[in-house]
Amino acid sequence: MAKSATPSRSKPSDAVQDASARPPRQVPASDAPLGLVASHLLRLWQQPSTRGVVFLSSDEARAERIAAVLHAMDPDCGVLVLPRFDTVPFDDAAPSRELSGRRAHVLRRLAEHARHPLLISTVEAVLPLVPPQRCWTAASLHLKAGQPIDLEGFRNSLAKLGYATDEPPDDPGSVLFHGQTTELFPAGALGPVRINHADGMISDIHFFDLGHQNAVVAAETLVIDPMSERSVGGEALVDLFTYLDGSEIIVDSTVPDHAEMRLAALDESDVDKERRKRAFVDRSTWRHALRLATVLPAKGHSEPIPVFAQQRSARATLRRFIESARQRGARILFTAATERDLQGMERVAGEKAERRKNWAAATRARDGAITSLLIDLDRGFTTGTRRPLIVITAAEVLGSRARHLLPMARQAAVAGITIPVPGSAIIHLQRGLALLDGLELISAPNVSARDMIRLVFANDEAILVPIADLGLIWPYAGDPSGVKLDDADGRSWAARCLRAEDEIDRTAVRLSDQIRARRRAEAPRIVAPAVEYERFVARFPYLVTPDQAAAIEDVLKDLGAGHPMDRIVCGDVGFGKTEIALRAAAATVFAGRQVALIVPTTVLAAQHVQTFVKRFAPFGISVGHLSRLSTTADARSTRRQLADGTLKLVIGTTALAADDVRFADLGLVIVDEEQHFGAADKARLSALRAGVHALTMSATPIPRTMAGAMAGLRDLSIIATPPVRRRPVLTKVEPLLDATLSMALRREHRRGGQSFVICPRIKDLAPMRERLSHLVPELGIAMIHGRMPAREIDAEMMRFVAGKADILLATNIVENGLDIPRANTILISGAEHFGLSQLHQLRGRVGRGGIRAYAYLLADTPGDAAQKRLSALQELHFAGAGFQISARDLDLRGAGDLLSEQQAGHVQVFGPALYQELLSRALQGRPHRAAEFWLPELRIDRPAFLPSDYVQDQVTRLDVYARLAHAETVADIDDIEDDMQLRFGHPPQEASNLIASARIRLDCHALGIARLDVGTEGIAARLRPAATAGTPRPGRPRSRLVYKHKIRPDRILTAAIRFLAALKRDASNKQGQPTSRQRSRGRASPVGDSP
Repeated sequence: MAKSATPSRSKPSDAVQDASARPPRQVPASDAPLGLVASHLLRLWQQPSTRGVVFLSSDEARAERIAAVLHAMDPDCGVLVLPRFDTVPFDDAAPSRELSGRRAHVLRRLAEHARHPLLISTVEAVLPLVPPQRCWTAASLHLKAGQPIDLEGFRNSLAKLGYATDEPPDDPGSVLFHGQTTELFPAGALGPVRINHADGMISDIHFFDLGHQNAVVAAETLVIDPMSERSVGGEALVDLFTYLDGSEIIVDSTVPDHAEMRLAALDESDVDKERRKRAFVDRSTWRHALRLATVLPAKGHSEPIPVFAQQRSARATLRRFIESARQRGARILFTAATERDLQGMERVAGEKAERRKNWAAATRARDGAITSLLIDLDRGFTTGTRRPLIVITAAEVLGSRARHLLPMARQAAVAGITIPVPGSAIIHLQRGLALLDGLELISAPNVSARDMIRLVFANDEAILVPIADLGLIWPYAGDPSGVKLDDADGRSWAARCLRAEDEIDRTAVRLSDQIRARRRAEAPRIVAPAVEYERFVARFPYLVTPDQAAAIEDVLKDLGAGHPMDRIVCGDVGFGKTEIALRAAAATVFAGRQVALIVPTTVLAAQHVQTFVKRFAPFGISVGHLSRLSTTADARSTRRQLADGTLKLVIGTTALAADDVRFADLGLVIVDEEQHFGAADKARLSALRAGVHALTMSATPIPRTMAGAMAGLRDLSIIATPPVRRRPVLTKVEPLLDATLSMALRREHRRGGQSFVICPRIKDLAPMRERLSHLVPELGIAMIHGRMPAREIDAEMMRFVAGKADILLATNIVENGLDIPRANTILISGAEHFGLSQLHQLRGRVGRGGIRAYAYLLADTPGDAAQKRLSALQELHFAGAGFQISARDLDLRGAGDLLSEQQAGHVQVFGPALYQELLSRALQGRPHRAAEFWLPELRIDRPAFLPSDYVQDQVTRLDVYARLAHAETVADIDDIEDDMQLRFGHPPQEASNLIASARIRLDCHALGIARLDVGTEGIAARLRPAATAGTPRPGRPRSRLVYKHKIRPDRILTAAIRFLAALKRDASNKQGQPTSRQRSRGRASPVGDSP
């Protein structure tokens, strides 16, 4: 086909011919494996005469995967992906900062390069007009290690580029200044970068890992691009094709029609023609570019590579295939994402493959050779005819055991030290319930400066406690304005604490008995036949995330262990829990056992039935259904087939746990959305799953569920990684106005989508339907609620799913599990009447189609509590926020609403976080009573704190203090010290003293030293009963160790460390006798320096 040339608004030059007039070039089809398409693009880009290559993909997911394969084949090809905006054309809503920054980064790269990198994009991404190339010359900031830096000017420049200053660098476009360190997340970058500077000079630049704060890769230079192309220039915009002078343009088979549809939608929009002309490519420019492009055929004719894992003997089939290929003179290339999988392929083939470093080296293999390459491909393929190269992937040989690499995705916050924030309610283990008022720097003559924590108790009595007390402080669930505070002296706390601790002891005994009983119990060993299972897995059209893969592996291992599985899979809305349930069900059914999937609502049951039927029908497995939607005849037939064993898989509500339902050979019970079942329902479910395997799935687990998992009573798998293309839902809190309803619903309709409108009560639905019919008469409305006849609910839902209705008007009956990719706007009327977790679940109904979704929380006059819920949801809008939503819900509602009545009172004494910690300690036989928690008191005459010009943000200082207070080993403190140097630069003396004090406190705790006084006149240590330090001769009890010696002020900390080291040596003496020097002096061995 065509060799394209300059696509522009002007007439093509004489050197450029129409595509139809040039000889055809052999190209892959659009349905070809990604590796085959990528290898063609790379080969074309590497030709000396090529100035650049542009590939327009049918969709963005395919574009990103092809780009990933290209980068793996040749990291030097400079492949770029230009993303689309995630908003509707001419929408007032701003696109996401991440995508805007990525676009700006790619456009700047294109404008600067004489030989264009390989560009992968989509129709939607290239239709908007962009700033002229010359505008990018001075649009970015260029930094280099060793160059001067003016921090105030740097801050102002970043603000002009659209960066949010004084925000932690968790998201693109945020920057935080710390003393000698600046952390920012640049536009288009995969992660944040840390810039260290001192004395007005940049000392070093390196990218770092957000999760662990450790440096990942150093950089000599850094380019900081604007956060939006819209802030660049000021000149008239141009079409992107002016950047691509002389580039080859290749498009997927569906792109021409798709582009015409998009252009028609732009032409038919409500905006005036002049505005449309100033913002998007016109039809003639696009058609001219398309005439110069190569359009891939829709279907190819290449013979697919067999899926060896689905054969009766993968080993024999693969070896016969390799032998046949060698006889034809072909070369074999094994590909996998991991080294482990390459080794697995070699074991199946019975041959060692020669490792290759890159794609070019792999293509130069000798005839008949077997080589291998670390690259993640979707399918195998054959390239070349004279000396064919046959590419075989790990998925074809290993099946579901093969691992895949996915683009970087941020994990949801799941665990870690919970740091109380100023203004929150806390529990101090020795004093009780108080409010944390913040940090206060204490500085007075002859007293070393230090930060203290200000706590407010009953009757507004405030006290200051050392920052080390953060080791005794835990967050408390509940609205700070509604909790009853304890007295500062701790007496009111002591009595309440003792009763709750006794209950913890009794609970720990009960849980221990249950854990032992569970470990003794037996259950059927379920091992799925490999061939059927692999064929089932192959029908999943997406790549599993690493967390999904780990959870699936855990579940399959549990099923085959011979003990009853009781596993909880926790994952946020839309994170892929259903696929785990499908695979668990497949393994069980293929092994000949029955499976029951139980859900809280009929609507969710109906959706699951559709999903399971679609996946199991090709294997001849029927899916039963038992709920209010079932007719009497159907229900009778389902119960009969379950009893005689002819029905292996059934989905329903708690009707499945009724007394008249009998299973012939039940092997697995799956409970979805566990948090929505009441206590009575849970009791019935417990009876059903007795002696069989149980899998529970939850998006926002209640604390009791998590506590059971942490205690060992139940196993836990957490899916914390969102699907790669899952984008945050843009959440707005607004009054309920006609203009908002009309604008949001029409905008979604214009982009070909559907909308939910949710009302809190059934009686609100009819007035809302009348209102919507008046506002948007052109849109079809379906309506459902829980009191409608089951058949009507089913019919209305099917109308909406089939796209025959534009709006689904409903109560929160749609809260659970619905997966409708075209529905990407939800409007929640009366949002103040819903709980935080309910709002999060409802919001999770949209945003599953890979484009920007909108959630409108519509409330006229919310009260204070409701406003806090709405604000929390607006703040926690990112994918994976479910765990934090659950914690915030606990904070706002209090523990009593979410726990069993029997335990709620005792949990309210401590708060859920501390209760869970104490219960876990009790189960492990560790100290768990408040009186058993103690901290050494240090009185060291040296300033030890984090100066505000070193760590500016108070919450960040609290975080560092809390981590030091919770450190249990010297290695923990070393890690914190390294982290401080990475994040904030070289520590000042006060911060170094703080680290040294933390090490001293750790040693004091190990030696049983209750109080340590260190000054220029010497050292004194007061011991706790039964302490290990300074063991005296029998009959001479000692509670105090004293070392009198002049110590230089700058050597005080060193003297304390050496003093404790001597005591540790003494304590480790097997005889437990004091040294000769101690016997002669009657005190600890002398340490320190002369003045």
